[in-house]
Amino acid sequence: MALGYSGPEVMEMAVETERGGKLFYDSVAETTDNEELRRLFRFLGEEEVKHIAVFRDIARSLTERPEEMPYHWEEAVPYLDAIVNSRYFLGGDKALALARTATTPEAAITHALGFEKETLLFYTELLSMVAERNRPALERLIAEEKSHVVRLTRLLDELPR
Repeated sequence: MALGYSGPEVMEMAVETERGGKLFYDSVAETTDNEELRRLFRFLGEEEVKHIAVFRDIARSLTERPEEMPYHWEEAVPYLDAIVNSRYFLGGDKALALARTATTPEAAITHALGFEKETLLFYTELLSMVAERNRPALERLIAEEKSHVVRLTRLLDELPR
C-alpha cells in the first residue's frame, strides 16, 4: 500500500539510503582483510556523502518550489514504495546487520551490488519526477552508481575462487 510520500520525503528516503550505504561500506572497510576491497569500500562510502548533499539540494528545491513537482507524482508512489521496502534499501540498523553477514569479500561485494542496483532503480524512477533543473545532478548520480556496479563486478570477478 502506498503511503503518499511528498517529493521532499522521497528525497529524504534517498538521503537515508545513502546514509545506510555509507554505514555498510565503512563497516566492511574497517573489518575486511582484503586491501582492494577496503580501498573500494572507503571510496564508495565517500561517494555516499556526496550523494547526500545532492539529494538535500533537490529536497530543498522541491520545498521552495512545489509547483515544480511533476503531475504524475502520485502514480509513481506505489512503485517507489516497493523499491524502498526492498531488503537492499538500508537503514542504519539494516546496514550494520548486513555488514556483519558479509564475512567474505564475495559476500560483501554481492550485498553491495544488490544495494547499488536497487538504488539505480530508485534514482532512475526519480529522474522522470524531478524538475528539469534538478535532472543533471540526478543524471550524474545515476552515472556514478552505474560506475560503482561496474567496479564492484570487476572486483568480484577478480576474486580467487
